[in-house]
Amino acid sequence: MGSAMTVPFVSTVAFADHNGKTAHLKYGVSAGNEREARSELQRRFLSQELYKFSILEIRPATSSEAETLNLSAGGIKLLN
Repeated sequence: MGSAMTVPFVSTVAFADHNGKTAHLKYGVSAGNEREARSELQRRFLSQELYKFSILEIRPATSSEAETLNLSAGGIKLLN
């Protein structure tokens, strides 16, 4: 069995700080599908003990975004 094909996704994640303020950050994620992209983001944030987050959006990257992201399989990149 070969490795599964991955495609780039763009996600928007909201993080709450101690004062209740929210920051919205965009991430590029390489995954097999939207569910896998969501799972990988959750796994990474929880492993860094980041608990106050909400994944607001996950969508396929446009072709120009995908070219710019240049993600390896399973990779994640902060976009802003």
